[in-house]
Amino acid sequence: MTLNQFTLSHPFTFTLGKSQRARRLSLLRTSIKTLCFLSLANFAFASELQANPVNSQINNDAIEKEPVMASNTARWHQVPQGNTVTFKTAYGDVIIALHPTLAPKHVARFKSLIDAGFYNEQAFYRVVDGFVAQAGSNDSHDASQFPPALLKPINAEFTQPLNSNVNVVENKDMFAPNTGFLDGFPVGIDQSRKEMWGLHCPGVVAFARNSEKDTASTEFYIVIGQAPRHLDRNMSVVGRVVEGMDVLQKLPRGNMDRGGVLDDITQESKIKQAFVHANNATPYFLQTPHHEEYKKRANTGRNLDNPFFHDNTYGPRPIDVCYYQTKTSTKAW
Repeated sequence: MTLNQFTLSHPFTFTLGKSQRARRLSLLRTSIKTLCFLSLANFAFASELQANPVNSQINNDAIEKEPVMASNTARWHQVPQGNTVTFKTAYGDVIIALHPTLAPKHVARFKSLIDAGFYNEQAFYRVVDGFVAQAGSNDSHDASQFPPALLKPINAEFTQPLNSNVNVVENKDMFAPNTGFLDGFPVGIDQSRKEMWGLHCPGVVAFARNSEKDTASTEFYIVIGQAPRHLDRNMSVVGRVVEGMDVLQKLPRGNMDRGGVLDDITQESKIKQAFVHANNATPYFLQTPHHEEYKKRANTGRNLDNPFFHDNTYGPRPIDVCYYQTKTSTKAW
């Protein structure tokens, strides 16, 4: 497994050696002081969207009078059952939906590690309140029992070619030219560069890595707090939690003097078992922005047209897709 230098505000891969671990923790105490604070910038919501005529991957007949565009107008995306996984914990199950289009090599590695039993009896060893729950190996984990190919670093998959299933919701996000959803998964969009990437919204799952970009291998994290959007386009996002965010919020928090790493691994932090769902498992659906319920929620957020609100001085307001996420369900409704 690869080793790394890490900071509080970044997911990191973790050393198995105690002496190296001590050195990394020493580096952490220094680097904690360098946390960055993101300033807010003004951004506007699009009342009209113009399709980029040179971008063949976006439907040129896209909706121009609504803040949604895509060739796919389905209200729900059914996640293929081979792309849903369960992590069993002392507090309940965490179910994750994966989207291979976002990071195909990382999704394949994630499922291979799960199938090999790599995460069984491992732990969420780093849990930072309002940031991430990070899981994988701890000091007692003997990774030598697994094929070396499962432990090799993977080339980064920070961005992908723009996909025709993308739905644009906001056209001037603080961190991206556009934001929206790919089959219900939150994404950033740059039509001029013909790129998309997974956003670090609450519930999003991504691989941890070292400072060097091509160093992710086995560790992953789940966003459990406010969206750390400074990580967008810098990490390989593989999916989002569709059930069990309440379970993750119950996990023991780590020692902040150690970057959120737990002092001791207990049963409350353990992953009892992880498995990829079989074909007869309960199906999971992700709502898309074409769903009437989503459009209503987004419209209320944009215009504050609800009796509860009394001041709309700066309306219409932009839509934060990390706050207005699409819903998940075991049934399409």
